[in-house]
Amino acid sequence: MTTGTAVYEDHLPKWLWLALPVALAVLLLILGLFMPGELYDQWIGNERNGILETSHTIIPAISFFLALRILFHPNLRNFSWLWFWILIAALGSFYMSGEEASWGQHWFQWSTSSDWAAINDQGETNFHNTSSWLDQKPRTILEIGILVGGIILPLLFFYRPALWNHPLAIVVPTFHLFPTALIAEITRMTERLLAAMDSSFRLFQRASEVQELFFALFVLFYLILFLRRLKELKRQVP
Repeated sequence: MTTGTAVYEDHLPKWLWLALPVALAVLLLILGLFMPGELYDQWIGNERNGILETSHTIIPAISFFLALRILFHPNLRNFSWLWFWILIAALGSFYMSGEEASWGQHWFQWSTSSDWAAINDQGETNFHNTSSWLDQKPRTILEIGILVGGIILPLLFFYRPALWNHPLAIVVPTFHLFPTALIAEITRMTERLLAAMDSSFRLFQRASEVQELFFALFVLFYLILFLRRLKELKRQVP
């Protein structure tokens, strides 16, 4: 991708940005539709050690360390404001990873103190179950960011290529993140539509957890793309 101010070489392997999210979505769809409910709840959707919940911890942990690597990349010094953008990604990834595992409680099975259990609606040692400001509102902000950054902006920049000349364009992803963002939105959108129709059928089982998986993947793919872009930048934006 070439612009008047910078050259971005966005080369993510197709198996990563396209095949992997599509395969995961199809697999979770099939398992949710045909796997016995008890088995699905035990192995896939279990709140403490299911595959989905574990992925919500591991993937953001990888994103956290990747964000740290970006923060110390020498090319980042050429941008006076990007360190804050990546710092937000690092802190958000750290928070999601720790919270999803209740900071290790899901793995090491320690007991929650009575004082903390009194303010935590699930009796766990995490923060997101104590207030919507630490749970639903950050999730909503992330969902809006993925909708804008993964779907709307790539479409807008595709039809108006001159926008790539803007200095802030370095943070805008290309269509590499479109499939993951689209799947993330579809998982909950179908659930909301079916609920509005008073249908008991669900296309994805535990759709909110499935959506969180693709949220985590989106952030990871974004940071991978950003690091590659930063490395391959031939003419930095001042």
